[in-house]
Amino acid sequence: MPAAWATTPAYFVVFGFLCGAVGFRVGWRLGHRVALIAAQTAFGWMAFLLASAMIGAGWAAAAVGAWALGTTVTSVYVFLGHPREADERVIRAAAYRVSMLLWLESGRGPEADPLSTATRHAREAVWYTAAAMATANLASIAMGAFLLNFMNAYVATVLRAGKRVGRVLLLAWNVWSVVRVAAYVMIGAAASAPLLRYAGWRTDTQAASALAIAGAVGLVLDLVLKLALSRPCGRALAGAIDLQAAQANQSSETPLSLHLD
Repeated sequence: MPAAWATTPAYFVVFGFLCGAVGFRVGWRLGHRVALIAAQTAFGWMAFLLASAMIGAGWAAAAVGAWALGTTVTSVYVFLGHPREADERVIRAAAYRVSMLLWLESGRGPEADPLSTATRHAREAVWYTAAAMATANLASIAMGAFLLNFMNAYVATVLRAGKRVGRVLLLAWNVWSVVRVAAYVMIGAAASAPLLRYAGWRTDTQAASALAIAGAVGLVLDLVLKLALSRPCGRALAGAIDLQAAQANQSSETPLSLHLD
């Protein structure tokens, strides 16, 4: 591999993806829910810092986005085959699954109380931004790992219980959630700039500002999409899975039994 390739944006995007995959695998093998997040965070922050130092804030954000994708691909694959372990090793996995399946079953989503939804989103954004500013993106990446893990555990549940695979693949990850992850990635990279600059790192103020604006727009778009699409997307996804199997965290092909003997 030419040495010059190691300083290109493509290299750091690939490196970020591999950090996501390896960080999850290392944490999963440690077998503890806190160790899982710690390993993911360490690899994600390494990808962010290296990309930030070598090619700037914009591509550092892209590296973290690739880390999130690597984490997602790897974790969903693992969670599909290990539902019990996922509940044990992923914080909030079971509780989040219950809340999401209740949404699918009842059809009642965030659009029923838009003010409460907007308030919750704003509060999460403030905490995430503050964490990124205070720790140069370390704590915010940890928050991202925490969120990705229980969301991906839920995605694995609906994939496992899917009756119409194509529709489930399209809708398992809500489109507004994808937008939110991208927005948080950009905000985290932008908010880390002041502390990195104070520590003596070379930072691009213009790039950080552009990331902050794009991230803020992304959060607004996330909320709009969630309120507008929650009901139709939930209805479409509910019709594509076996809800009873999903609630039992089982495959749709697995015969359900009461186990009364």
